[in-house]
Amino acid sequence: MTEKIIVRKVKEALSGIAIGYFDTAKSYSFDEYYKYFNVDDKETRKYAILLFTSMLGNWYSKSAFAFKPQKERLKYDDGINTDYFNFESYLSSLLDCYQYIEKDFPYMFEYIVTYLILIEKDKSLSYEEWFPEINSDIFKELREKILNPNSNLAQGGHPIKYLFREVGIEPFFLTDFFEESFF
Repeated sequence: MTEKIIVRKVKEALSGIAIGYFDTAKSYSFDEYYKYFNVDDKETRKYAILLFTSMLGNWYSKSAFAFKPQKERLKYDDGINTDYFNFESYLSSLLDCYQYIEKDFPYMFEYIVTYLILIEKDKSLSYEEWFPEINSDIFKELREKILNPNSNLAQGGHPIKYLFREVGIEPFFLTDFFEESFF
């Protein structure tokens, strides 16, 4: 898939995010966006990572579930071929690129970390227990390198307007604009 197609697909999938934030369920085309977390083109990287951020935001708000453990996929299989994204691949790519993501997109990184911490806390179950099919070393590394050193972010970070400005999303609500935008 070309990088222009990735950007277009993500923009389509996230249309309306300025109104519904991450509380509105999104339909994502089933692609391997994690493969674009470290491409040279910054715009493509930004949109691939933004889609991952949105997946986590939807998961946390319980409006959509892009990632499900194997046991839950089998439990709720109603004969419809529902695709779920490979959580292990997304986490592996995050671990490979997190320093660049944090540098290039600090507010998006903040939201990723916050959601990963709060999703696990909300479930009251460790990721290792929840996703036993995933090598537990990934979760250990995730905690050591990203979650524990940034655990303060889950106490409350920047308003979403900072993320919108960082990724170029036009705000909808007045509270999501920065004051300089009014002049």
